[in-house]
Amino acid sequence: SLGAVLVDEKMKVWKGETYERAMVNYYLGIIYYIAGDYQNARAAFENALFKLVDYGEDPDDDHAAQSESNFIVARLMLAKCWQRLGREDLARANFQAVTQARPDLSALADYDLNAGSNCLLVVDYGYGPRKQTTFDGSIVGFGPLPEQEGSIPSPRIIMDGKFVALGDVARAPVDLLAMAQDRRWQSIDTLRAVKSAIGTGLIVAGAYEGMRGLNEGGSAQRRDLLVGVAMLGAGLLLKATSQADIRQWEMLPRTSFVIPLRLPAGVHDVTIDFPGVAGMGQTLRNLVVPPTGEVTVYVRMMRWGN
Repeated sequence: SLGAVLVDEKMKVWKGETYERAMVNYYLGIIYYIAGDYQNARAAFENALFKLVDYGEDPDDDHAAQSESNFIVARLMLAKCWQRLGREDLARANFQAVTQARPDLSALADYDLNAGSNCLLVVDYGYGPRKQTTFDGSIVGFGPLPEQEGSIPSPRIIMDGKFVALGDVARAPVDLLAMAQDRRWQSIDTLRAVKSAIGTGLIVAGAYEGMRGLNEGGSAQRRDLLVGVAMLGAGLLLKATSQADIRQWEMLPRTSFVIPLRLPAGVHDVTIDFPGVAGMGQTLRNLVVPPTGEVTVYVRMMRWGN
């Protein structure tokens, strides 16, 4: 930490942005859920729902308060875990929390629909936020903006050549591009900005002292030139060490669809595609759907995959 303050922020152990840490726990939960280990999956999804630091609407206000997480996709999966563990009360409470936070997901958070699901598709689509430096490299922003990428398309499911009716179930429960713009999901660090501002001031002051020294003579000239050089050097050092750490998780998706389905038991070919997005389709060959229980399949959508 001392090295990060005095030298370069990249000396810190990189733990990721807030939304990246939430996604780590989400994916760990998905791995356990696929394996049918619903107790450990529950713990992972709960860890993804850590409290957020809320700085309010005023960007100049550094007073923070804690707020509940709005990471809805983890809340949804937590509800499904409680359902599989036989805790109807907790499952219904979490499904209700999803619906209250996102009324548009009421169909996806339906208790009976999820209870009857025997095939769960977890589909990652698109690409998540990218760190972007602004000004002089000391400030980090996130892009692209959601409006620059457009709305998230809904997937289409085809089983053995026949379309599966999805209705409102195929809605995106999360948009990481939007989360990255939410101040609660940002790691706010003013140290870089302070170092950069001081560095700029020292460079300007050093240049002024140097120019004044050039117009003088004798010992006063040497003194002012040395002071100017020292201030310029200190300012450049501060500017160099105020550069932002732009390490990031490059394979994060823009969204992760959670699609519970009730399919006929047996072996099927299931295709997932996005109409209107060229080359965005993948087929799961010989997918075994059980008569009871739930098979869970994770798919990372990439163009021209098969």
